[in-house]
Amino acid sequence: MLFNEPPYTQWDLHFVLLGIPVRVHPFLWLVAVLLGTWGSGGAWPLLSWVAAVFLSILIHELGHALAMRSYGFSPSIVLYGMGGLTSFGPGGTSRRGPGAWGHVLISAAGPGAGFLLAAAIVAALRLSGHQVLVLPGLPMGVMVLLRDEVGSPLLTDFINQVLWVSVAWGIVNLLPVFPLDGGQIARQLLLKANPWDGIRQSLILSMVAAISIVVIALVALRDFYIALMFGALAYFSYAALQAYRGRGPW
Repeated sequence: MLFNEPPYTQWDLHFVLLGIPVRVHPFLWLVAVLLGTWGSGGAWPLLSWVAAVFLSILIHELGHALAMRSYGFSPSIVLYGMGGLTSFGPGGTSRRGPGAWGHVLISAAGPGAGFLLAAAIVAALRLSGHQVLVLPGLPMGVMVLLRDEVGSPLLTDFINQVLWVSVAWGIVNLLPVFPLDGGQIARQLLLKANPWDGIRQSLILSMVAAISIVVIALVALRDFYIALMFGALAYFSYAALQAYRGRGPW
């Protein structure tokens, strides 16, 4: 979930995965550590959490990248903060445009990859005789939890964290809030239905949805972090709507 690609730093981690360049900005590690510190019981659980965040977000962005490449793009991935950005830079080329439904597929491929990762882990655990619960629950609407230990407490904790981040991050990204994947999907669908007014409609939907989530987070969940994040997204949608109408943010 990035608006623009962050600047390069000397501490960036670079590697190539399935032929796709990946850059990890140090802010990813910082945010993961800060979030993990709240519930951490020591150094190893915190390290397990950071690894789970890295793996889950990488798989999410890899889903976008592989879908992009299927349309002829040359994608690259940047992981930053609690999210990432998959794009094709000046050197990238496309043999054919994806069209509205192609853009929807590319946007949906990120959450889809995370759900597939979680499903594969659950299937492997059940085939190996372990018990996995899939239950409705707040704040994301569904919870996936191991009922028994796998190998060691640390490995069990890591698996639970990967399942939680993969599912939760996918659900959050499918909300119709821009620039989340769900916001991108809503924009494409509204543009297809109404080419002249789809962008304005998508920004209004984004703003209303984000404000609604802020209210739910504060009143029902008592989660200030979710409220703060979606409050910022609500303002971004409002400012974008005003700019689209030809006025400043105020």
